[in-house]
Amino acid sequence: MKPAIVLFYIMGAMIFLQLLTGGLRVFGFIDESTHIGTAIVTFILAIITLVAAALTKPRHKPALSISALLVVLILIQGLLGFSFLNNNDQIISNSNGTIFVHFANALIIYGLAISGVFMAMRWNKMTPAPAEK
Repeated sequence: MKPAIVLFYIMGAMIFLQLLTGGLRVFGFIDESTHIGTAIVTFILAIITLVAAALTKPRHKPALSISALLVVLILIQGLLGFSFLNNNDQIISNSNGTIFVHFANALIIYGLAISGVFMAMRWNKMTPAPAEK
């Protein structure tokens, strides 16, 4: 099994964990450091997945597209999250809009990660092309 395929499976689980820690943070069960810590690990794992998908031969364009989009969206997610945390007055409408976009982006990231898992399942079942003589 290709390393990129395994990484897509791990990304799906990690993003689910990240979404779970975000929900726990919203309801006050954990502090933001846990959510931020898993976010950093998730972002690093997304970059590793992108590199693995880019280095896999032959290239699988859906894997490359999904992993690149995950990296971009997770980066935006982090910027939105830190923008909300750095705002001193978290009652104003701007920060409430920021957290709404942060949540909506999280759902998009989760959907994309699940798409990546199903894409990896199909990619794993593909038969390799016969070697030329």
